[in-house]
Amino acid sequence: MSLRTRLVISFTVLLLAAIVAVGFVASRSTQNILIGQIDRTLAGIAERGPTPEPRPGERPPGEEPAPEETQGDGDPFLRPTAEIVVAADGTVRVARPSGFADDPDPLPDIRELDGESGFVYLDSVDGSLRYRSLVQEHPDGMQVVLAWPLKEVSSATTSLIQALLLAGGGVLILGAVATWWTVRQSMRPVDEMVETAEAIASGDLSRRVPELDPDTELGRLGLSLNEMLAHLEEAVETEREAKERLRQFVADASHELRTPLATIAGYAELRSKGGLPTDEDQDKAWSRIESESRRMGLLIEDLLTLARLGQTQPLRIGPVDLAQIVRDAAADHAAIDPLRPVDVELPGEVVLQADEERLTQVITSLLANVRVHTPEGTETSVVVLAAAESVAIEVTDDGPGIPEAALSQVFGRFYRADPSRSRMSGGAGLGLSIVQAIVGAHGGTVAATRTPAGGTRITIELPKTAPSESQPI
Repeated sequence: MSLRTRLVISFTVLLLAAIVAVGFVASRSTQNILIGQIDRTLAGIAERGPTPEPRPGERPPGEEPAPEETQGDGDPFLRPTAEIVVAADGTVRVARPSGFADDPDPLPDIRELDGESGFVYLDSVDGSLRYRSLVQEHPDGMQVVLAWPLKEVSSATTSLIQALLLAGGGVLILGAVATWWTVRQSMRPVDEMVETAEAIASGDLSRRVPELDPDTELGRLGLSLNEMLAHLEEAVETEREAKERLRQFVADASHELRTPLATIAGYAELRSKGGLPTDEDQDKAWSRIESESRRMGLLIEDLLTLARLGQTQPLRIGPVDLAQIVRDAAADHAAIDPLRPVDVELPGEVVLQADEERLTQVITSLLANVRVHTPEGTETSVVVLAAAESVAIEVTDDGPGIPEAALSQVFGRFYRADPSRSRMSGGAGLGLSIVQAIVGAHGGTVAATRTPAGGTRITIELPKTAPSESQPI
């Protein structure tokens, strides 16, 4: 059973219970009011005392004619109450029935009395009528019973119940229909959310929940769901891109590992079979084996770095002279590749709380990117700017630069702006990702921009004090 059906049934049952309760209270209240009026009438008659039996067509002395006393030209007198007088010895002296003289009501059955007095209910002797009776005991032992038939009370109560049933049935039907329509309108956004969820489960992550009034519960729920779906779509897309890059990286690694291995194996086989007769041939073979071994070493180092990125390695925080790290990295760069000059601008000693080994890895990785991705003759500058609470590092080159569309992706793992499969034209796409992870662990930020001349500028900002809780590297 759906929630909509349960809500309609529940409200309808509650409405039915309310109608029944109102009908019961209204009928009982009406009955009590009418009985109260009868009691007051009987008490007034009792105060006047017994009245003589009138002759047909006559009224009791002192009474004015009432509309119901006559009906047509010859209807006899109508007595509203029955009156029974019982002597002390139990003899019935007076027995006057209510109703018309020519069609009296059955007398109340006084045998039901068992020494009772006051207001009581009595049935007629034939059981067809019920009376509201006032029983009075006189000092001389005489008992007087005044009884008012409850035909009018029963008729009025029955008419009221019938009217309440008719009105209550109409209210119940209208209430059920109104409840169904209201619930249907209110649940329509929920149906749309369910439809959206089913579409998303089928793979359509672009679907969104319709926007509703943000001041309502469903409106706030819809906004929260849309935000969650946006994050989910972004996470799935990021995961898809990461998997694609990983697949490409594994393909590159497989390809590039086969190439140096095949070269090394080939030269080894030539050496074993005497295919390198001269010293020059052997020196050339050893040079190629050494070169291919270095390529394999770089690739394996990238793979090891990739494995470490998923592990939690706490930083070894201590006082570090950033200026000295930059000077050493620049000197190493000049020794490795003198054809790409580097200019260093330092404000003097710059001390901050950091992991010296990791910061050295950051600077050397950025300079290694320059060597890998720029042509010979590219000039590079490393500028350190110190402030009161932070330090900024800018590594700028005048190379071909990074395309604008790739600036937001260069820090992603396995990303390579150059899709070439050869490592001779690019790394494995982990350098800047490693840089971002190390800088983030220190509580800093890193960004890549294009220079006005079209080159690349990597800007790093680091706090001088170490974060209380570092992120995993």
